[in-house]
Amino acid sequence: MKTAYKFFLIIIFSLFFYSCEDFMDIHKQYIEDGEIIYAPKPDSIAFIGGHNRILFRCWMYNGINVKTINVLWNDGMDSLSIPVTFKTEMDSLEIMLSDMPEKSYTFNVHSVDNFGHHSLIVTNFGSSYGDIYISSLTNRRIKGLSLTDKFGTIEWFSAPEGLIANEIKYIKKDGTVAIAIMPATDYSINIDVKAGSKFEYRSLYMPEQECVDTFYTAWVEYPEPFPSTYLYDRSNWQVLQVSDETASDGGGMTTLIDGNLSTYWHSKWDPTTPLPHWAIIDMKSPKKIAYVDIYRRKGNTDTKTVQLFVSNTTDPESTNWIKIGEGMFTTGDKLTIETNSDIQGRYLKIYLPDSNREPFTSIAEIYVYGN
Repeated sequence: MKTAYKFFLIIIFSLFFYSCEDFMDIHKQYIEDGEIIYAPKPDSIAFIGGHNRILFRCWMYNGINVKTINVLWNDGMDSLSIPVTFKTEMDSLEIMLSDMPEKSYTFNVHSVDNFGHHSLIVTNFGSSYGDIYISSLTNRRIKGLSLTDKFGTIEWFSAPEGLIANEIKYIKKDGTVAIAIMPATDYSINIDVKAGSKFEYRSLYMPEQECVDTFYTAWVEYPEPFPSTYLYDRSNWQVLQVSDETASDGGGMTTLIDGNLSTYWHSKWDPTTPLPHWAIIDMKSPKKIAYVDIYRRKGNTDTKTVQLFVSNTTDPESTNWIKIGEGMFTTGDKLTIETNSDIQGRYLKIYLPDSNREPFTSIAEIYVYGN
């Protein structure tokens, strides 16, 4: 029995030894030259696109023994070996890859240390941009132009994807040429532009958030000039007095220059005040007036004839008021009155001598233009 037991142990031991030998044969080819040692691999890498070039960024942690960083692309057909001297802790490098034709790339990056050991490969992607991308760019569309005595305004539609800004080349009031920049997040820009002048514009694009280069569309001239006449800024104007009003109906005399066509100045209802009705506006400084747009209350045809006077006194009965224009509403709510622009005055009087439904009149808004 003991002999059989010993024989059984000998067989088991022989099988175990044979298995171990067979297992070592499988791995022998990999360890016969010793354990594989790797250089520290890059902690992270990035490739930032540009105009036929790409910026390579690399971060390395404790890479003091690293001798080179090697970048390979086009399936290894193109490469760059970058000598480096990294500090302890986290350190980084940047280098530009030039002459990169427009396309997307796959990059493989590894390090080599002072002993010739290679690191594991780190892979990332990047793109360069050229004529194909530039040909796809369009100028941001312009919605419209307006002009006041203080500045001209250009309004824009929404910016296309990738657009970061617009540049506007224009003629200033003093005749010099200037360039203004408007961020893509804005929808309008105010510029000190000369009335009646034209301007050029172009759009600036970046295909990536941190793109190395900015791409420009060609300068183009906007086909329409700024208006030759401008709207006076009324932000500091004041309606000083009126002949009478029903403030509870429409809002009262201050609504004449509030920019809201839904509000209006209305003559008295009860007791009624006979014609004529009038309002005096302080324009804060003497103005030359080219024309005036007057809006009567929406859907109400009471207001008929409108006369315009200017003066440098606020007394409504003074003989110093000079008539500069007159007009009559026929259809619609808007009346444009061209004036004698050679006559200046600080105060503007709106004079309403008659009505289509006496004695009632109402005015919603008054816009004054110069040239």
